[in-house]
Amino acid sequence: EHEAGLIDNNGKPIGKSLRFANSKRGSEKLLTFINNHQLTKENCVFGLEATGHYWLSIFTYLNKLGFKVTAFNPLRSDALRNFFIRKTKTDAR
Repeated sequence: EHEAGLIDNNGKPIGKSLRFANSKRGSEKLLTFINNHQLTKENCVFGLEATGHYWLSIFTYLNKLGFKVTAFNPLRSDALRNFFIRKTKTDAR
């Protein structure tokens, strides 16, 4: 499964995150999430943790929809866990 969340320009979370399957039905659920939050290629950038091959289908899907998508190394996101005193790294964050 994947987890999608929204953050504003200041890095603060917006609303609830979305958990969805790595499947066609999951992609449709993601599209509904995107539409419900009025996300467009002009007002949104997606960042994906490039874990194994699982991220490729979502990367391709969002790219075909015209969104800017950036993949980042999971070792870097894991390093954030040790950067702060409180351990805050979770999929939702």
